[in-house]
Amino acid sequence: MSANLKLPKTYKTLLMLALVIGPFFWLAFTEDGQWRTDLALIALLGKPDFNAALDAFDSRLTESKLRESFPKLEFQCAVGANPFGNRLCGAEIGTFNQIPAASVTLFFQDDQLRAAKVVYRRVYHAMVRDWIDQRVGARSVNPLAAPVSAQEEGVIAQPVADGLLLMREGELTDDDEPALIWLSQAAI
Repeated sequence: MSANLKLPKTYKTLLMLALVIGPFFWLAFTEDGQWRTDLALIALLGKPDFNAALDAFDSRLTESKLRESFPKLEFQCAVGANPFGNRLCGAEIGTFNQIPAASVTLFFQDDQLRAAKVVYRRVYHAMVRDWIDQRVGARSVNPLAAPVSAQEEGVIAQPVADGLLLMREGELTDDDEPALIWLSQAAI
């Protein structure tokens, strides 16, 4: 007896369609697939990464130390009064800790870092919130840090070793900028 091991033509056609359409569907229509697609496109475009532990930043960081730590970033600096000091430097970035982002701005008082602002892509707001919860949520706070007095409604203020991490809580409106801000204790 000879067994018929030949696959029906319809089955082969459906299998081939699934092999072609399945990965495309995953990349284009699922959250994880879109994130991975964005990371691949950012890498292809050659945008630099800003893999920084904002929760570990402190006001003793200097501009030269930050330039040394992130040599691929092309900082453009300007001198002038700003809300957190007298100098600021900004750079275009591709990702912030594997989260697609647009830019980073560092605020200095003379040569000492006082604040940092990372602007990320709006669709990754929940992912940034998860990053904060994973990095800072379970960690104990420096007992010498000033307590957070009153939080404005709609803003997350997470105490860290030397200051606060701030971001918008909940869904972003069209008027909200998708940004994560670190303020040093000296700036507060």
